[in-house]
Amino acid sequence: MAISDTQKVDLLWKKVGFGKMKTDTNANKFAPNEANASDFIIKSTQIWAQDSSIPATIPSANSSIVHVYLDSVSGATEFVEDGTATDNRTWKTDITNWIPPTFGATYQLKVYAAPSGTANPQTNGTQLFETGSGNDDQWYFDYQSGILNFIGTNLPTAIGTGTSNVLYAAGAKYVGTFGVTTDVTQTANTFVGISNLSALFARSDVNEGDIIEVSDGGDGEYAVYMAKQDDPSSTGHLTLISTKDGAGVDSQTLRANVTFNSGNVTLGDLSASSHPTQIIVDVTDAFDGTTVLSVGDDNDPDRLFPDSYLDLSTAGSYVVSPSFVYTDATDASNTVKVYITAGTSTVGNATIIVNYQ
Repeated sequence: MAISDTQKVDLLWKKVGFGKMKTDTNANKFAPNEANASDFIIKSTQIWAQDSSIPATIPSANSSIVHVYLDSVSGATEFVEDGTATDNRTWKTDITNWIPPTFGATYQLKVYAAPSGTANPQTNGTQLFETGSGNDDQWYFDYQSGILNFIGTNLPTAIGTGTSNVLYAAGAKYVGTFGVTTDVTQTANTFVGISNLSALFARSDVNEGDIIEVSDGGDGEYAVYMAKQDDPSSTGHLTLISTKDGAGVDSQTLRANVTFNSGNVTLGDLSASSHPTQIIVDVTDAFDGTTVLSVGDDNDPDRLFPDSYLDLSTAGSYVVSPSFVYTDATDASNTVKVYITAGTSTVGNATIIVNYQ
């Protein structure tokens, strides 16, 4: 005997709605009473690492993040009928990772019917609407697999048996990087000494994730930003991290420039309950030799930034987010320092930034 639809719905209800494993019927055990967690597994290779760089509106040109399938850009792409399903019922784009309309309404897939090989099907074809024509001929598109199914009872007349038409898809695909980014130290840079936002927007060397300090954030006082995309050109492309006014309440920054032979450099004293949220070591000139550099305090020179996290022989920014909270009631007992042992080095410069709350 086949599994009843009631049992299938109960399984989905408990799995999707509550993240629980179904162990009994709904009559005997409601979803909130199921005790065994059953989370969805997301493969790291399926994670869109640059999803924050997807524009809110479908772009008018292809980029390293978004590939556009529109007549006006790369052309709408032609579907292939799934021969394993009922005639004309299911169609495949053979393209995965379509961008869904949750990223913006203009990413909503548009579907057209026209003969195979039609040029500009958005103009020369017949659009088939997702909600149908009123004849129970709706369709559903799975943006992950790139497969369309006519989920209504009927097929649209423009694609039914007896026509020579195929389907065309107009939308966009995510083509950015995948996976969980673990090596942020090699991708983030720190820019300081930029006079204002106009000077920042005129640059062409700022990348997504870079940290920028401008001397005038618009009110005559400094501000610190993080770039949300490459080459930001407006404040909408930036995340405001801190301002001078906010630093006294929300967060503060300690900073020092050091060289290969600076020795120990005091950054400053922290008060009780202070939490260093981010330590940045920006190697502006690569070190030669065997210099050892760490950030911490006299009780633990490696506490906030161990030397093992650095490659001083390579210029770049290295970032650590420690979890330690200083608790000593005497500020002088919570002194943060940069510890440098020159070793055999003869060159090398770095900027140390400690952000704390």
